[in-house]
This record gives sequence, structure tokens and C-alpha cells, in this order.
Amino acid sequence: MSLRWSPQRHAHGKSRLLGAAMLTAVSIVSAAACSSSSPKAAEETSSNASCKKKADCVSLGIGEPIFIGIQLSEDLAIGKDSLVGVELAIDYLDGHFDGEPGTIDGHKVILLSTPDTCSGSTDGANAARRLLAEKRIIGVIGTTCSGSALHGAADEYSDSHVLLLSPSNTAPALTGEGTRPPYYFRFANNDLISRAVTASFISDRTGWRSVATIADVGDPYSNELADSLGNQLRVNGVVTTKLASTSGGDAAELVEQLALLAPKAIFIPTINPGCANITAALRNDARTRTIPIIVGDGCQEESTLIGIGANTNDLFATGLDLSVLAANDFYRTYFQPAFVRKTGVAPTTGYEANAFDAANLLVASISSAIGAGERGSSVINRVAARDALLKVTNYSGLSGKITCIPSGDCIPSARIGMYQAPFWPAINPTTAQLVYSKEVTLLSVRAGG
Repeated sequence: MSLRWSPQRHAHGKSRLLGAAMLTAVSIVSAAACSSSSPKAAEETSSNASCKKKADCVSLGIGEPIFIGIQLSEDLAIGKDSLVGVELAIDYLDGHFDGEPGTIDGHKVILLSTPDTCSGSTDGANAARRLLAEKRIIGVIGTTCSGSALHGAADEYSDSHVLLLSPSNTAPALTGEGTRPPYYFRFANNDLISRAVTASFISDRTGWRSVATIADVGDPYSNELADSLGNQLRVNGVVTTKLASTSGGDAAELVEQLALLAPKAIFIPTINPGCANITAALRNDARTRTIPIIVGDGCQEESTLIGIGANTNDLFATGLDLSVLAANDFYRTYFQPAFVRKTGVAPTTGYEANAFDAANLLVASISSAIGAGERGSSVINRVAARDALLKVTNYSGLSGKITCIPSGDCIPSARIGMYQAPFWPAINPTTAQLVYSKEVTLLSVRAGG
């Protein structure tokens, strides 16, 4: 399935995204195979996309809505930006940012939301079950945190044949061979890319020949990234030591360990509030105050800087290189102003673009999988909707080029940056200080590059 920014202009002068309703020419199996009134269509349909089970199809009466779920953090900036990105995608289905939700093939879209607590426990799976109580739900945009998906949410949705498209999950295990839930898709960069950029940044710094990494014992995301980075740094000749935290509760103990270890740099791939607590403890102790620190984008928040006061020396945060979005005419001229009108503030993370793309392609996959049912009803084939996403190739999205491969990864490359505190995008996107940036492809890092 190849989608692109359409050159078509509307009366208000805006370029629109080629919407789901215009995908009729795409060679995707119709959901008409679900209908008992269409036996011939069922016979002609690929067995991979036909409704082998009743649960594979959702029937919609005339005028009945299509339900899409949202499982995003209400606390982290990444989740807040992503939520607005989803809402703007539904708003823009008619080619206008006018505050009025669009429709999918004449069906109203209803967004059902439950928060992603990012707790690293079974909360993610429990939240998924709450959304799945609506049996007609077709797909969900979420989760914000990889741990929520890994701790059961992704499996819950796949077991119910409900699509899960994440705008910000980065843990490699979610799309690893033999571990990916079949209805899961990642619309963020795989952390194999982030690892490669962080390793390059550290290896290029003069004197950073020993690094300590800190991972939350209950968070698969931080452990996987810390382990992966450590392995890469050791290949580059950097001595690496991994330490464990428990959501920041043992910050004082970590300070003691790091004071004795005296690494040349510290990498903390955990989320707030734990990351902010650890960073503050390190900066408020004279023994560790001057050690350079790198935090992940889940820690790139104002609360982190409040905790360290003026001690921002050599404090860096990874994040999407926002100059890529700033150079996008549609984003700069139409999307960002619509975001500001809706929220009163500008986005700070860049993940609003990933969420916008994920929501648009979810809608496109649903539209392509709608067929005629009995007595004027519509039928959505869940399997066909999933297969449609696997056919997305070279789609020009707001976040960049998108191609979904069998692993479920849909972002083939990403440009990741390092931002110097206190000039982080989370504080003020217009004054953010980018000190390092590199684009890496997923293919190259999987090949060992």
C-alpha cells in the first residue's frame, strides 16, 4: 500500500493527506468475505484475509460508529503530544483542521481512551482489557511506554485481533524475531537506532572511556537499552558497567556506587519520576556533580531540570531531531498551528507526528478492510486490516518515510539528536540546543553497522 501527500489543493489552500476513503484502488482483500450473503466473494478472497472465525469480523449497522482506542500516558510529554497527534489525525480526515472529527466510509469515529501508567507492571494489560470491553474496537494507538506493551498489553490486543500501533515504543523486543505479537506495529524508531547514535556520541567524546548505565529493574525498555548500549560500547573499546535502580527509590545508594566507580559518563535510560530523582541526587552530591550524564527522551522534561537547579553542566538528553519536522512545510504551516490552537502550547517531543501518521494509517487500513454486509450493513475484516499495514511501502508521512516490514517495524530510519541542558525542546522548542545529530537506518544496525 503506497500512500503519499496529495498535491490536491482545497479551497482553504491546505495540502491534505491522501485519506483512507481514497484507497479503493489499493489491492487489499475486501472484508466482504465476512458476509454470509457473499459466498462467491468469500471463495475469491485470499484465505489469509478471509474471516476464518467470527471474531475476525466486526459488523456495523447503518450509521453505527467505528471505535478506535487510545492508551497513552497522561503524565509524560511524549504521551500528551501523541494524544493530540491522534485527535488531529481524526480531525483532518476531511482535509481540514476544523475541530470536527472526520468519518471512515461514512461511519463516525469514536475515540475511547484509557491511560498508560507506564508503571512497568500489569497495569498495561489491565488498561488493554478495559478498552477491549468494547468488542467492536478495531485498533488502538498506544502504548506510550514499551514496558506497558511488553507486560501484556500487546498480547491482550493481538489475542483479540485488535491492532496496536505505538507512536513511541522503542524496545527492540517488541518486534524481535519470535517475540512480536502479530497485531503489533511500531511507528517510532527502534532503540537499535537510538543505541547506535548514543554509542557514536559517547565514542566520539574525548576521554569518555568508561561509562556506567543505570536501568530500572522492573522496566524491560531500560534494561534492554542499557544492555544493548553496553555491548556496543565495549566493541568500541569503552569500559561499561551496569547498575540497577528501582524507580528511583535507591538514588542515594546509586550515588555511593557511582562515587566509588568514578565513570567518565553516566547513561540513564529510564523515565520520570525515577530518572529525575537519580539525576538530581547525582548533581547534588559534590563527588558526582561533574560527571557527564545522558538521559533518554522519557526524562527530557522540566521536572528533571528543576531537581538539579543550576547544575546543568554536561547534562544531555536524547530525542528526535526536531529540525526534521521544522523543515516540513505541512507540519510548520498547518499541523503545528492546529496543535497550538487545540492546546494553547507548542509540541515539544516530535512524537505527535508519529502518532498522526499511526492514526492515519490505522484509518487507511480499516477503510481498506470494509466490505458490504447484509441489509446495507458494513463488515470490517480484522485480518485484512492487519495485512494492509504490512503492505505499507514508502509512505510519505509527517514523521518521514514509512515502510512496515514483517517484524512490525514501520520506521526504516530516524535522525536522533543530543540536546544540551538546559536548552531542551521540552523547555522551549525554539531555543533547543542540538549538539549532536545522526541519521541511522534500522537495516544497518540489524546488519551490525
